[in-house]
Order: sequence, then C-alpha cells, then structure tokens
Amino acid sequence: MDSIPPTLIHDSMRYWLLRPDARLRPAIRCYFVVDAGGSPYYRNELLLPDGYAELVFAFDAGFERWGVGEQTERTAMNRSYLIGGRSHSVLTSGAKRLRLVGVKLDPRMLRRLIVAPLGEFRDSTLALRDLNNKPLLSLEDAVGGCKSVAEIARTLNRFFLRQSSGASAHDGLIDYVLQRIQAERGMGSITQLAREFDIDARTLERRFLAWLGMTPKKYARIVRFKHSYHRLIASPHREAEGFHLDGYYDQSHFNKEFKYFTGMAPSTLIAARTPSSTAVTDHLLRSDLSPASLSSSERLLAAAGL
Repeated sequence: MDSIPPTLIHDSMRYWLLRPDARLRPAIRCYFVVDAGGSPYYRNELLLPDGYAELVFAFDAGFERWGVGEQTERTAMNRSYLIGGRSHSVLTSGAKRLRLVGVKLDPRMLRRLIVAPLGEFRDSTLALRDLNNKPLLSLEDAVGGCKSVAEIARTLNRFFLRQSSGASAHDGLIDYVLQRIQAERGMGSITQLAREFDIDARTLERRFLAWLGMTPKKYARIVRFKHSYHRLIASPHREAEGFHLDGYYDQSHFNKEFKYFTGMAPSTLIAARTPSSTAVTDHLLRSDLSPASLSSSERLLAAAGL
C-alpha cells in the first residue's frame, strides 16, 4: 500500500501508526491505518480503553466486536463509525477482509466536531452515516480516495487543521480536571476535586460526561490501569517487585482490575498464554506512554513529517 513501512506486522495484518501534524497535538493523538492485504484475519484482538475518542473509516471490513465477558452479544462492524467514550475493553474478530483508517483524538475535539454531548452515546459506537455530519462524510470520501499511507496522513492533517482553526468552545473546569487526572495518573480523589471548586459531585460528573463520554471516576480508572498495564508489559520480569502496582492497594486489587479490563489474570499475559492477541493495544500504549522510544519504522514516519 505504501513505501513507508508498517510500524506493526501481525500475521496478515499490517498496521501503521502515524503522528499528526505537530500543530494538532495533543488534540489528535495519532492516525492509524490497518490493512490485511485482502487476506482473511480471524485472530481475536483485545483492545483496551485508553481515554481517547475514535473515528474509524471502514473501507473494506466485516468484523465483529464485543465487550470482554460478553461473548454472545456481538455487533457486526461493516460501516464507518465513531466512539465518544469507551470505558471497557472490547474484542474484535472475524474480518474476511480488513482495511481501516482511524483517528484517536481527544474526546473534547470530537465533541466540537459533531456539536453534540458525548454522553449521549457513551460505551457504544455510532455509525457515521447515522450521524449525518457532512464534513466527516466528506472526509471519509477523501480518505477513501487516497492511494498511499502518506497521502492519508496529509488528507487528515489538512482536515483537522481547518477544523481546529479559530476559537473553539470548551469548559475550563473540565479542562483542568482532565489535566489533574492525567498528571496524577488517575490516583487522585474526584470527590476532593469537586470540593476544591465547591461544585456538586453530580454536576461535575454531568459536565465531564458531556465532554469526555464517561464519568471522571471511570476516566481516572482507565488512566491508572493503562499506566500500570504498560509498566507490566514493559518489564514483566519485575512483576515480583510490584513495579506495576503504583496506584493500587496491593497485588489482589491490581489482579481484580486486570481481570476486569482483559478477562484474564496477569500471569496469563506474562506467560504468553493469552486467548486473544494484545499486539495492537500494546503497540498503541507503547507509543502513547513511551513516545521517546521509537521503532525504526516510527523514526522514518517522524522524518517524513508524519
């Protein structure tokens, strides 16, 4: 598909993780391109929540998606969609063919794009055609006509630079609460934050939900877990030292959260006996939490201004 090498190759799937124009960061976390090259891709892929919203253009896809622990409640995914706020993990599988282009973005940016509170479709997907947002539908057409990964990145950059120009609506309180949660890695007290601003906890929750698509407690839970999960996969040999337990009462508390988000015990992941692949979610987390640690392919992307 492109002279730029993929940042991840997994069975028949090739995956490109693309950096947005510097002027778009941190509103846009990354772009990604998935291409199975016309071959069936049936591996179960576990995708952890990371606190970002997603916009996904499906050009050649027919896969299923379901929540961890919800094997019988599958949703067929064959159209472009967006996710405002996902607080639980999902599994995907069964793509006869797979060609996707996606954007991971700050939920507040998505809210400004669609001009609607994200709480209206939290923990669910919304088909792009049902949203009927003309600029996003035009972007879907433009991306669909791109002939290379580099052209996809340029097309997305142009669109989001236009959308981000000028003054944008925002909620200063929610901006600050979000920054605090991120700085404290989800370990601070949401109740204490509400007290600091002399605001009712329910009011804070309602405003946060509208901008982030989830409650502040759920967002903090995700932030805390993704940092600990990343520490565990980055240094599995240090498990006995509790290197990954920052923010948790003890190993038992962490095990419970790990089971909630992944459907398995930490020991199963460390022993590489996982029933599903975590390749994509691990690739994204390494880039998100260790931006200085670039693979050779990512360096080429950075050098190309992508």
